[in-house]
Amino acid sequence: MKKKLLLPFLLLSLMLESKAQVCVSNHLTNADFTNNLTNWTQYGTVNTATVLPANNGCLTQFLALPATTNSNTGVEQVVVMKQDTCYDLCYCYEFPQSGSLFNSRLVLAGITSGVTVTQLLSGAFTPTQAQIFDQITSTSAIPPTYTCTGTFQATGNFTSFVVVNETTGSIGTDIRVDNICLSSRNPCPVDPCDSLDANFTYTVSGNTVNFTDASTSPTGSTLGWTWDFGDPPSGLLNTSTLQNPSHLYPGPGIYFVCLYLSSVSADGLTSCHDTFCIDVIVPPPVGIQEENTGSLTMMPNPATDQVQFKGTALAQKITLFNSFGQPVFESEVKNNTVTLPRSLAEGIYSAAVQTDKGWLHRKLVIRR
Repeated sequence: MKKKLLLPFLLLSLMLESKAQVCVSNHLTNADFTNNLTNWTQYGTVNTATVLPANNGCLTQFLALPATTNSNTGVEQVVVMKQDTCYDLCYCYEFPQSGSLFNSRLVLAGITSGVTVTQLLSGAFTPTQAQIFDQITSTSAIPPTYTCTGTFQATGNFTSFVVVNETTGSIGTDIRVDNICLSSRNPCPVDPCDSLDANFTYTVSGNTVNFTDASTSPTGSTLGWTWDFGDPPSGLLNTSTLQNPSHLYPGPGIYFVCLYLSSVSADGLTSCHDTFCIDVIVPPPVGIQEENTGSLTMMPNPATDQVQFKGTALAQKITLFNSFGQPVFESEVKNNTVTLPRSLAEGIYSAAVQTDKGWLHRKLVIRR
């Protein structure tokens, strides 16, 4: 299962202000750089980060991180951030115009001692070594903008806060940062999506399966149900938006059924979703023998990078088909495991799995 909290555009627009905000319980000693780079040290490959005066929206005494060819400019300040503690981060940034073409990325992160710029920017770190709090990539100018990331939970005990301008490719632009506000927030706010859990039960009568929604959801939310019955030949009848639908299958077999549950809060500001998928078994009538193709489960489902197989059947090869029935991925199964390429987009795929007992068909949900 996977839950997702979507911040609506209304809330995002409220975070953008024309001037800096008051910083409460600040963990950085000179967030607005009025004292130049006091308490900051260089973090990166170029020792040219400076503080410049300005009178430009939320930029006053701003940190200037110059772009250099295929290099990165950054600064670092000692902080004390505790694992599993929640924090709020707000700051002002600007991407000035740099000729007709540039590509730069601003990265704000927490790190432990010894984590290099290369490790941070390439993602070669564990959650307890570093955590990227926010990043903005642009190929065009962005005027001074005050933004807040929202509350996040620290994944490690970090000892430094870093700000990096990464030149992506050979051409970048100077990035300007000011009024950084990093504040602790305890207790951590409750994610309303935590109480959304998709679930269902079913009963079988002949070849008809009756599904009963057994989900839990946030109080007062409006729910939406989308079912995939794992029976593509049935066409439009393969899906339903009813809470408790029924489906007539073509015959006995094992069908991979998914319930996609969504909720919208009473005030309309928070939306969440969750997925629940299981094998639904339609048994043969008494006295009629069904071809023994064994049982097989793909885990996790939804999947991100890998899929593992468990069951009485031994998976040998898998082919994934998109919604148009086109094959998009094929691989041998080794040690009951298949690695999914990053080129596969998020979505629902039909999986044909060759086993030592025949072919089995499943649905695979990929989430990135």
